[in-house]
Amino acid sequence: MKGLSVLKKLFLLSSFLFVALQAESELSDFLSADKSELLQYQNEQNSVQSHQLENSWINPITLQYSKNYSTQFGSTVDTQQFIVSVDQPIFKMGGIWAAIKYAKALGQANGLDIELQKRQLISQALSILFNLKKSKYQLAKLDLSIQNDNLDITIQKESYEEGLSNRTLYDQAMLKRNQDITSKLELELSVTALENDFALLSDSNPYALTLPNFGMIDQARYMDEQLELQRDTLRVEEKKHNKFMTLTQYLPEVSVTGRYTDEDLNPLFSGGASSLSRQYFNYGFNVTLPLNINSLDDIQNSKIEYLNAKVTLNEQKKTVANNFKLAQKRLEIIDKKIALSLDDETHYKSMLITAQDLEKLGDQTALDTEIVANSVGIRALDQEIYKIDAQLELLGLYVNVADAL
Repeated sequence: MKGLSVLKKLFLLSSFLFVALQAESELSDFLSADKSELLQYQNEQNSVQSHQLENSWINPITLQYSKNYSTQFGSTVDTQQFIVSVDQPIFKMGGIWAAIKYAKALGQANGLDIELQKRQLISQALSILFNLKKSKYQLAKLDLSIQNDNLDITIQKESYEEGLSNRTLYDQAMLKRNQDITSKLELELSVTALENDFALLSDSNPYALTLPNFGMIDQARYMDEQLELQRDTLRVEEKKHNKFMTLTQYLPEVSVTGRYTDEDLNPLFSGGASSLSRQYFNYGFNVTLPLNINSLDDIQNSKIEYLNAKVTLNEQKKTVANNFKLAQKRLEIIDKKIALSLDDETHYKSMLITAQDLEKLGDQTALDTEIVANSVGIRALDQEIYKIDAQLELLGLYVNVADAL
């Protein structure tokens, strides 16, 4: 291949996330208002649930008010009572700290899950936009092919009528045109389906949006900023803290208890020099040790979940690394396709000059010259189609990289 490869030129700014940089908020605007609102609600719900889980070890303070009536003493006597009570664990062999850490890891992992959902939706929208742009080039290419088919039909018909060829070449030219027309109709139907799919994701006009131009991402950054790996790492942390929480459920727990009471005294004890107080405190502590026949199985199960999460993370790292290598190979092949198409375009341009000269000399018809000119356009369109294929491949790399979409 001569000169710099086309994709090397295309990916010259390979260290940047975008060659033409677009902010994340701009790409988020591709999504419809409903989709964005659903994602926002999921984030808010996750935040609330995570905060709730972090504080779940704190027991509620109970407030109780009661009023009772009795006729036991010859007349109706009413007594009131107001109680404030609490039973709060303060020591659980590290279980409380593990519960807080578990809640944070779970909330962060769920938050990344929501972010990955958002990125998948943006990726779907971008993929549709790239395919719509690709379809535009493919339709233009088919138009040129159909023009060449019609020119070839005219040439073969004239040649047949002059007895210079048989009917087979004419029939083949007709069949080729019909096939290209059918392909164009199918492609137009595909464009309509893409437009409908985009309408489900976005409120915007797909033809009024500016597409990003992705450059090649560095492998180290691709691995380090993978949101899936970050999420799975948090899942390992989550399972690790859950394992310890499960263990501490079957270890001693110390709780403090407190109770404040403000009540009317029983009439039997309210007279004279009674030492009973209307307002008083009860307080103390409890030590509990649960004995459960399933404790060992429960602990073992939580340990297996933790080990499974660690293995899953290692497998995901391998998958991500292999995906990068596969994308690199596909991009290399696209690079070669672009270079081959560029060579073809150069040859056809040379043929066009020759055809124009032969036409001037009367040795070739204008129909032949037009076919060659259309072939030049077809090869130029092929290059644009391959460039979009490269962008789609890069989109697959960027979709789960932090701060990329």
